Amino acid sequence: KEERLPPTLRSLIPKPAAIRPSPFKKVLVRGIILIFCLFLFGFFYWLWAVKRPPVEEVTPPAEEIIPPPEEVVEKPKIIIPPPLILVEEIRTSEISTLEEIPEIFNWLMKEELPGESFTRLVIINLPENRLVSLEEMAEAFQIEVPEELYQKLSPDYTLALYSQRQGKRVALITKVKEEEGLSDLLKNRESKIKTEGFFISGQKISGLVPYFKTFFYKNIGFRYLTISKEDLGICYAWFDDNFVITSSFESMKKIIEELTFEKKLGQLFIVGFEGKTLTPELEAFFKKYKPGGILLLSKNIESKEQLKTLISDLQNLSLKETGLPLLVAVDQEGGLISRIDFLSEKTPQSEIETPEMAYQIGLKRAGELKELGVNLNLAPLLDFLQEGDYLFERSFQKTPEEIGELAKSLVSGQKAGEVLTAIKHFPGYGGISFDPEEELAELERTPQFSQFKTVRAVKPELVMTSNVIYKEIDSSLPFTFSPKAVQFLKNNLGSEILIVSDDLDQNSLLNKFSLKEKVTKPIEAGVDILIFSGYRTPVEQGLDAFFEAVKNREISAEKVNAAVSKVIQFK
Repeated sequence: KEERLPPTLRSLIPKPAAIRPSPFKKVLVRGIILIFCLFLFGFFYWLWAVKRPPVEEVTPPAEEIIPPPEEVVEKPKIIIPPPLILVEEIRTSEISTLEEIPEIFNWLMKEELPGESFTRLVIINLPENRLVSLEEMAEAFQIEVPEELYQKLSPDYTLALYSQRQGKRVALITKVKEEEGLSDLLKNRESKIKTEGFFISGQKISGLVPYFKTFFYKNIGFRYLTISKEDLGICYAWFDDNFVITSSFESMKKIIEELTFEKKLGQLFIVGFEGKTLTPELEAFFKKYKPGGILLLSKNIESKEQLKTLISDLQNLSLKETGLPLLVAVDQEGGLISRIDFLSEKTPQSEIETPEMAYQIGLKRAGELKELGVNLNLAPLLDFLQEGDYLFERSFQKTPEEIGELAKSLVSGQKAGEVLTAIKHFPGYGGISFDPEEELAELERTPQFSQFKTVRAVKPELVMTSNVIYKEIDSSLPFTFSPKAVQFLKNNLGSEILIVSDDLDQNSLLNKFSLKEKVTKPIEAGVDILIFSGYRTPVEQGLDAFFEAVKNREISAEKVNAAVSKVIQFK
């Protein structure tokens, strides 16, 4: 019926009241809402507080391939030959190209170098890991040198600058390895310089005169071409096996002094050697080292004629090479130590009873030695020894007073027979029961040595020192090595007598000192002559060590000069 009423009236009819929901429905709706809220709360809690970033999928790295380490090839060590003259300093430079060599010289010419001495220049070719050759040196300065000349000279050379008043001068020293044709090559080179001039670094160098002249210094002749009155020119010399080129008179003279002095260093040695005849090897040894004396051992002795020939040949060789005679030494004590066994006079010292007997023994012994060519007897033995001492059987076996008188007469007999004497072993091996050559002995007190002072009255030419540490003289060094000890000897026996060492090639010293120390310390201490038997260490090694120490100024030049002068004056 309502539908039939007009709309205006229909709106006036009141609406029926809404039906209230049942309690069950209310609970259901509220539960749904609560669950929804809890869901929202849990979602947002997970989103902001619990959620972790997604785990990135990590692709395992490919296995790293480590290349094998590059093989490092070590360059061989460059061997720098020892200098052929004494040098004050060594300057080493490295180059990659030859053009750098003149730059090095220009730089060094401006440097402050030690005056009146040589500074060695060592130039290394880096790309080839070696020293610059003579050929490369000439090429760097555009100096024309005949190829044949290089073939006649040793590739080992010493290049140096010499500082003198007028400036720095250049010096080059090498050895001649082939003499044949060298003189002609040098003459041809002189002729070419005379006609075409001398060129260096592309520039012609003119001399005050166009030709070479000869000048002599210390009996050594050298050729020179003067370029300037400021002692500048071309000087060259060829003597013995030395070939020298310098750019001044003064530097050439200095080198001649050095090389002729080196020629005399061997005078400080009495050496053992191999063989019973003069072999080519022995001759080469003598030409190289020029020793001042030889020590005859059993290995060198066979018969009277053999020994006479050997000594004569060696004396002639020494006179030819040095102009000086050899000291020909032997231990001819008599008894146990009689190196030349076929001689008739071999009376043991212990059997000599009177001064008259001692004189006759000395005279006869000297006569037999002189006939062979031996000129130095390393006897008698003056050590004051007692029974139980190692050298007792070799001694006089008397009191110091008796030893002095007997030895004085024996030395007088040897002097009358024209044989030199080395009394030994100052101050003595007394109190030592073991072999002092095998083990270095140390004694708290110095043995009785008054017998040496007694014998000094007849002026024996030499005295041999002992290789023992006497603590009240020097607590650390053997007598032969100690400046204090040698001065002690001079204070008691005088400074005129020549001082000779006992053999330096003994195990007692080998175990305590280097080879260089063994051959330098005695000279530094004031010993004049060194005995080096070569029984354990080759003689060449001992001589090389000494020569090298002198060249490197590891030993006092003053002490060396003093010893050399004393030996030469004695001869």
